[in-house]
Amino acid sequence: MPRRVLHKETVRVKVRSIKPEGEAVVVPPKRARPWWLLLAVIPLLVLAIYVLNQASSPVGYGGGTPTPGDPLAHLEAGRDYLQAGDLDKAVAELEAAVQAGSNSTEAHFRLGNAYAEGGQLDKAAEEFKAVLGLDADHADAHSNLGVVYYQKGQLSEAVSEFQAALDIKPRDAEVHYLLGAAYVQIGRMDEAVKEFNAALEYDSNLPEAHFGLGTVHKLQGNKEEAIKAFERFLELGPAQDPQAQLEAERQLRELKGQ
Repeated sequence: MPRRVLHKETVRVKVRSIKPEGEAVVVPPKRARPWWLLLAVIPLLVLAIYVLNQASSPVGYGGGTPTPGDPLAHLEAGRDYLQAGDLDKAVAELEAAVQAGSNSTEAHFRLGNAYAEGGQLDKAAEEFKAVLGLDADHADAHSNLGVVYYQKGQLSEAVSEFQAALDIKPRDAEVHYLLGAAYVQIGRMDEAVKEFNAALEYDSNLPEAHFGLGTVHKLQGNKEEAIKAFERFLELGPAQDPQAQLEAERQLRELKGQ
């Protein structure tokens, strides 16, 4: 379910399964488990490492070639290339930013997001770990690292990172959703329900949490609650994941015996 995911630095991926600084990311996991388990983890990991670009640095990059050795210029160029969809150039500029300023949490964080968006999950994990080595309380680095672990199938590690992020930012609805999605994957359904409900406590209009609840309630035989959750999911308009919309509609037809 999650495909979103990166949080901001003070950013996340698209599930918010990775967040750009200040935002979150979820990415759909590989189909190693039955469809009904994967469903509880969709759009927030259908969270597509959506790298939202946080403007933590107000300095704008005007294009052209950044000054060699200037970490801020490389950082801003990398962000601009990400916005333009040129991932290769973005990675090159962000790598240069890290080399020019190895103690920059933002440079490591953005580079981790770029690697995650390009599917280089091991490299992404190393960058998020580098952020945490510089700032252990960087909640978005914890959550984005959790998304990377989730995508790699390292679910225990993903759970630990999502929990660490929530220890720092306990009211983050998307991370509660991500933690619930991870619990679904390992069969801890009651805990998943608790996390989906927590997500809705902080953001009652978070579509993915409603979808997750619908999935788990159906698995647990709570027919009316499942119908209610899927209907709410559709009311909110799951525009980011058309497949999830089709699946919710199919589940409702099945639940209603149509």
